[in-house]
Amino acid sequence: MPNAIVSILQLKCPKCRQGDLFCNKKTYQYKGFFDMPKHCDKCGQDFEIETGFYYGAMYVSYALTIAIIVAVFTAMYVFNIFTIELFLILDLLALLATLPYVFKVSRSIWIALMIKYDPKAIEKHEHKA
Repeated sequence: MPNAIVSILQLKCPKCRQGDLFCNKKTYQYKGFFDMPKHCDKCGQDFEIETGFYYGAMYVSYALTIAIIVAVFTAMYVFNIFTIELFLILDLLALLATLPYVFKVSRSIWIALMIKYDPKAIEKHEHKA
């Protein structure tokens, strides 16, 4: 049984935890960046659940962005290098560097909250085909 957190971070299907959520597996390659398959290639789980389904991922993205901001602030405070100018620069750089992954992992978290893991999903899908 694949670990739920690992499968979320690796952007895998929440039902089987093996299929890919995104067509483009490279985080920093922008061609086809937003493209998701309609179904999981391993278990057949529908990734287009309903219109506007992934709007909820914006709330997850917001929470992750706040966590990054707090992490930058905390690191600067711990190392006693805090100035507002440096904070804004480092924060901007951190957010720009993590933006593509945050976008994808937000969708991964959101769908994983809605779809239950089924250890026999691939087996069931193969029997249907």
